[in-house]
Amino acid sequence: MDLKKIIQSSHSKSDVCRKLNLPVNGASIRKVNKIIKDNNFDISHFNLKFNQTKYPFIKKTCPVCDLEFITQKNHRREKTTCSYSCSNTFFRSGEKHGNWNKNAYRSTCFLYHEKKCVVCDEDKIVTVHHYNKNHKDNDPINLVPLCPTHHQYIHSKYSNLVIDKVDEYVKNFKNNFIG
Repeated sequence: MDLKKIIQSSHSKSDVCRKLNLPVNGASIRKVNKIIKDNNFDISHFNLKFNQTKYPFIKKTCPVCDLEFITQKNHRREKTTCSYSCSNTFFRSGEKHGNWNKNAYRSTCFLYHEKKCVVCDEDKIVTVHHYNKNHKDNDPINLVPLCPTHHQYIHSKYSNLVIDKVDEYVKNFKNNFIG
């Protein structure tokens, strides 16, 4: 069977690969693209079959980065996000994370507060201070992100060095808190 008949009887580039006994992968698709380009074959019938699949192609907007992407509707691998990076952000953070514990005070704190010390802006190692010293009160208003050093200051005789900044932060947070 000659190449022109194979192309005309196929409904996709993958189908052409199968008829030429090539594996269906990127290298073979590139070979088929080269064959089509070099011989100037008409493949407009591919698009008709392409759009009449069981799972039509749709445009979606990524919920993480707002980028538009194409996926197949109702397919078992229908995409929710545009990339692995956005998928990790979307599915592995907050309440969607498998290890999420809504009762864990750290989870609650960093859901409502930026993960950085309110005194010095340290963002690498951040602990959580219970403002009213009640460790059972995990209300976001009671949780204050602090670096280990300033958290230690709060619980020592040097608390007077940082307490003003912490008090101001809590006061501002209470005024702006919508929960």
